[in-house]
Amino acid sequence: MNIKNLKTIAICSLAIFAAPVAAQSSPWTQQVQSLVKANFTYPRSAQVRGDQGRAVVKVDLTASGGITGVTLTKSTGSDILDRESERIMHKIKQFPTPPRGVTNVSVPISWQLN
Repeated sequence: MNIKNLKTIAICSLAIFAAPVAAQSSPWTQQVQSLVKANFTYPRSAQVRGDQGRAVVKVDLTASGGITGVTLTKSTGSDILDRESERIMHKIKQFPTPPRGVTNVSVPISWQLN
């Protein structure tokens, strides 16, 4: 596999726990999705190994959007990608103020080599 020619694709989507389904397409969700995409990096070592998969990370939030906890709830099958999925949330540090008292979000992150 030629490393220089690798391209990566990040597919990030959000599902909000304890919030109405209508909130899932809200401007807040779109802002959070943009933050995740802006902080997404595909670890070089995972690219070399050909690691791919879908992780789900639960992020606990304060009323003002501060991140108080990050938990991997679904593994990609790759320790490297799992650690990076959690690290992305720690890099963000602060989400926009969540709507209607949302206290956590589930963030699925798909890792695909193209």
